[in-house]
Amino acid sequence: KFGTSMIKSGPKSLPMNRMRATASGRKAGAFLTLTVCLFLWVHGAWAMGRNLGDRGLGDESGPWEIAAEKMTYLQEEGIYLAEGEVVVRKGAQVLSADRAEYNERTGMIEVKGNVVLESNGDILRAQEAVFNLQTQTGRVSGGQIFLKENNYHISGEAMEKTGPNTYVVKECRVTTCEGERPDWSITGSEVKITIEGYGSIKHAVFRIKDYPALYFPYVIFPAKTKRQTGLLPPSAGYSSRRGAELEVPFFWAISDQTDATFYERYMTDRGFMQGLEFRYAAEEDSKGTFLFDILSDKVEEKDLNDPDEASLSPFPRTNDTRYWFRSRTNQQMPLGVRAKLDTDYVSDQDYLKEFEGGLFGYYGRPDLVRRFERPMEDIRSPTRRSALRLDRDHEDYSLQAVSSYDQRPENPPTDDTPQTPAGLRFSLLPKPLARTPLFVRFDTDFDTLWREDGPNGVRTSLTLQLAYPMWLGKVMEVEPSLGYTLTAQGFDHGAEGTRRQTKEAYVFQTRFSTVMERIFDVQWGETRRLKHKVFPSLIYRYRVNRDTDLDQPWFEPMDKGGKQNLLILALENFLDARQENRKGEVSYRQWAAFSLEQGYDIGEQRRTEEPEGEKRPLLPLVGILTVNPFPSLYFDAEAGWDHYEKEIAFTYTALRWSIERSQGKADSLGIDYRYVKETGEDGLSVTGHVNLFGGFSAGASFHRDLSRKQSVGERFYLDYESQCWGVRFTAERADGAEGFMVVFRLLGLGDFGAK
Repeated sequence: KFGTSMIKSGPKSLPMNRMRATASGRKAGAFLTLTVCLFLWVHGAWAMGRNLGDRGLGDESGPWEIAAEKMTYLQEEGIYLAEGEVVVRKGAQVLSADRAEYNERTGMIEVKGNVVLESNGDILRAQEAVFNLQTQTGRVSGGQIFLKENNYHISGEAMEKTGPNTYVVKECRVTTCEGERPDWSITGSEVKITIEGYGSIKHAVFRIKDYPALYFPYVIFPAKTKRQTGLLPPSAGYSSRRGAELEVPFFWAISDQTDATFYERYMTDRGFMQGLEFRYAAEEDSKGTFLFDILSDKVEEKDLNDPDEASLSPFPRTNDTRYWFRSRTNQQMPLGVRAKLDTDYVSDQDYLKEFEGGLFGYYGRPDLVRRFERPMEDIRSPTRRSALRLDRDHEDYSLQAVSSYDQRPENPPTDDTPQTPAGLRFSLLPKPLARTPLFVRFDTDFDTLWREDGPNGVRTSLTLQLAYPMWLGKVMEVEPSLGYTLTAQGFDHGAEGTRRQTKEAYVFQTRFSTVMERIFDVQWGETRRLKHKVFPSLIYRYRVNRDTDLDQPWFEPMDKGGKQNLLILALENFLDARQENRKGEVSYRQWAAFSLEQGYDIGEQRRTEEPEGEKRPLLPLVGILTVNPFPSLYFDAEAGWDHYEKEIAFTYTALRWSIERSQGKADSLGIDYRYVKETGEDGLSVTGHVNLFGGFSAGASFHRDLSRKQSVGERFYLDYESQCWGVRFTAERADGAEGFMVVFRLLGLGDFGAK
């Protein structure tokens, strides 16, 4: 109700420069509730996880506040008239118009002339609108709606709210393009919607400019604001290996914490593939995703005489039932224990390569790596790894239990891949020993070892280390340490049964180190100071074993980590920057790090066995360089130099470089190179993206095996992007197969295309 001081007998005009009036209404969310329904139609309500109330008119129990240049109250009719710069407010909602009329008896409010409703960046414009705040019904004439979140522009000849959850829109048009003549739009002669139910569209037309491109006389769609069981949009494509293919997903909302998607996929040349994606989310950041695909392949046996088939792998395949199971899970458990489960198991070595491409292949399912921040094996990896890890970390210790299995998909006749069905690790982090200047560290581990073909075994080890850090003068730090390691093994020993043996090792190490630093005042952008720190150190390590005449089991030779008499010289450099922005906020960034390490094997120099052999006491010189002066540039390189062969023993180089352009765009370049002499690995990967003129951009990627002088894969694309739509043309070649793909992007609607 309005204030009693304003209610007088007969009509009376009241100046309202600063005067305010309030009117209560139980359900006043009619304006933006309608816009959300239209948004659901276009965007796909099955993907809408946001509650409708999040876009409502704020606190429904709160009052409306009305201000105007002139306010008139008609007592007999119970009507309030507001004229001149009328502003109606409620929470974050602001409604303005030239004129407003409110009937306190019926709850009807009518606004006319330059009607504008703003709410959280969303805007409704109309010439006039009528709403009943009591029955939650209303009507908007000549309305235009802008939804900021997805840049939606919605217009309709008439928009009517016929009930609490029902809507009708006449002559509706939806687009994300700017301007009176949008590049694309969707129109319908009549749209009927029931929230948490279904909607229908008569004469739905997808238009390019003003020209119709797709027409549907009648469409039924779900209008759900919550996760809802139902069909998802289908996908179609073509592949030279699989033929024409169609996939129709079905989504099952099991509960608030779980859901599942069933992928029904038919390929004319390969058969019917079924897929399942199961997800759950619980409290304390516990979540999991499980994916499974299975196919009864029409191609039952691989033809190695076909070059395209042989390019997948040199191994035969005779199975017609083909599948791939993978998952990632994070689970919080009692007593502060965290569990992480990773699974990756495939039916054969060619499955991932044959089904990696297309709109819904290897990369067409949810990205487990990005969601769980744990890597997966590469498509071309010879093994697939599954593991379960339980851990409990404390500031003083770390406890872990691990079980893992490494699958070799090519299934050789004898698989001697070592597996670890059960393992346990415990580490007591360095801490002061009571009432002494010593620091103590303790580590122990236990593993059971198994393989499909061959004997099994177990191993355990225990390491205790004492260190005594001290200073010589003011600049030299000395840290002598003494360690003891006990290793025990048990393994099958033929007719003798299980063999058990132990080995003891003693390690003495002394580290001499110091630090030198200098600060430079600079004026480069936001950088004000640079600090260069140098850490030279000299390390002597002596390791001796007892019981050296032991058997060498298959899983871990007893002489691994044998006698050592080493001298190591290391030099580490760090360049740190102190930055200060215009607000005076200070931040620090490490611009570069460079280290060199040279080892000298005293034991090798003193070797008397095989005196005719060349002694090689110098270990490879190892250098590591990291450069990251600003976010757009990252460079990392590691290399080892063999003094005796006069060549690089191994190297790894990675470069990531981006150049910021206008409108948030960026050109980018990525280079990865890896070389390991011992294994013969020699590979180069290059990726690049460049923005051209007029919304065009292009990119390419190359993967080449330099040791075999052949390409592993190539990909090129040309992209065009306007304000509200885009298209990408892609050509690629990998594993003997070539493909061409066209994907269209419509802002707010997503991607669709064919390959």
